[in-house]
Amino acid sequence: MTNETYKILIVDDEEPNRKLLSRLLLCDQYTLYTAGNGKEALELAKLIGPDLVLLDVLMPEFDGAETCMILKSTEGTSHIPVIMLTAHPDKDTKLRCLRAGANDFLAKPVDNVELQLRVSNLLEFKKHEETRKWNALLEQNRAALEEKNRELETALQVIERAQAQIIQQEKMASIGQIAAGVAHEINNPVGYIMSNLGSLQKYFSRLTGFIEIQSGMITDKELQGRLVEQRKANKLDIVIADTANLITESIEGAERIKKIVQDLKGFSRSDDNKRNPADIVAGIESTLNIVWNELKYKVNLNREYGEIPLTRCNIGQLNQVFMNIIVNASHAIEQQGNITIRIWHEGENIFVSIADTGCGIEPEKLEKIFEPFFTTKEIGLGTGLGLSIANDIVRKHNGEITVASEKGKGTTFNVRLPVIE
Repeated sequence: MTNETYKILIVDDEEPNRKLLSRLLLCDQYTLYTAGNGKEALELAKLIGPDLVLLDVLMPEFDGAETCMILKSTEGTSHIPVIMLTAHPDKDTKLRCLRAGANDFLAKPVDNVELQLRVSNLLEFKKHEETRKWNALLEQNRAALEEKNRELETALQVIERAQAQIIQQEKMASIGQIAAGVAHEINNPVGYIMSNLGSLQKYFSRLTGFIEIQSGMITDKELQGRLVEQRKANKLDIVIADTANLITESIEGAERIKKIVQDLKGFSRSDDNKRNPADIVAGIESTLNIVWNELKYKVNLNREYGEIPLTRCNIGQLNQVFMNIIVNASHAIEQQGNITIRIWHEGENIFVSIADTGCGIEPEKLEKIFEPFFTTKEIGLGTGLGLSIANDIVRKHNGEITVASEKGKGTTFNVRLPVIE
């Protein structure tokens, strides 16, 4: 036994018996309470919550068996162990008390050593039983707490992913707004340049035509000779031809700037939720125009475009998907390689396949390719959100994006988009 204090309720209708039991059990470990009948015992048990009840069998009003039955059937007292005391420990009495829920018996007159042992053993058993129940409850609560923690961790990860995606999308929206502003600012001077270059080309054509006519009108042999010498000395024929080429190349460069600006303006609208009929091929070409600098030095680009219908979509968002896949394909090619873009129409769907001959992806990484924050790139070179956002965009279009890859041979992304008129 430990140094814990236990409350013991002694119930007997004869005061001498109560005093005797109290004297036998008197010690620092026990706090003793007494009751003279069953009714009093039931009220006191509810009030003090004893750890053990010593209960006489033969009592007026409620006898011991009836009192025991009420104790064992009442919430709050049903767990209390009961030792029955009887001067007539016959079989019928014992069975009646056992059916009432009694835990043990003592015959009167009570033997002191037997009393001490039975009380001590029953209290120790109660203590272990309560400990076991508490341990079971704690284990149950611990398991429930761990499950809640797992749920909270999952919820936190979902929130963090959503937050990161929102930040990334806001960043893209900000870039789009900046791109739209830059495109607007560039568009006006480019317009001036193209207009001036067009005028310059016309003026230069007239000027060279006039020079040729003027040269043909000079009949004086001496003047003709001097004119030819000056023409050769100043390499005028080369200058005229070169100037024409320079003007043509400048016009082509300005046209490219204009096209890039138009594509940037289209890309900047990717945060707009409106869906309009759009040409997926034109979207791919617009994206290629923007990312061409990533491709031109190491990629041999193959286009295989079929006849496809327009589909109602957010072409700016889909261009973001195509750009992410194409740039990733470029990064997967270390020196020289191929990127093949195939677009075709089948049934009620448009399919876009983007295949590269890059380094490929390991099978164990391929399973996580669309998970937020997962990246195959080195630390600092990727957020791990690009393909996750791309996957979300395609799903919001009721489409599907899949990937197949072989380490050392390359990767193919397939995007399926429904045709919506």
